[in-house]
Amino acid sequence: MPVGEAVVFFDRKLAFEFDYRCKQAGQLASKMRFLSAPWLGLLRDGALLRHAAHANACARELAAALTAIPDVALVHPSRPTPVFVQLPDSAIAALRRRGWVFYTFIGSGHCRFMCSWATTTADIAALVEDLRQLMAGGPSS
Repeated sequence: MPVGEAVVFFDRKLAFEFDYRCKQAGQLASKMRFLSAPWLGLLRDGALLRHAAHANACARELAAALTAIPDVALVHPSRPTPVFVQLPDSAIAALRRRGWVFYTFIGSGHCRFMCSWATTTADIAALVEDLRQLMAGGPSS
């Protein structure tokens, strides 16, 4: 979502006068309906939950595939969508040369790969194959 936040009340009684409290705090934008419209699309028909479930499943698949590669280890449990692994500096640099974009923690070799609603099994397979080649000393490692 480019702009906006959602506050979700699971108990309607707790939402009493919430709109007025937001106004008093200066948190009411003019044309609020334009900011809230994308939320309707996400919340309607379970789209948010469907996309979140997909991203979580992709993260589990990625974590399992990466840790099947020798010398690649999970740094933290994978939940829900980030996958944290330990990689050698040479593999990190080679993955970046191949166009992969991911976050590294300075000087630790820890890498964070994120899955999203748009992640595909082909994306996962391509990353895993590139890393498998690099860790085995394959092309352009």
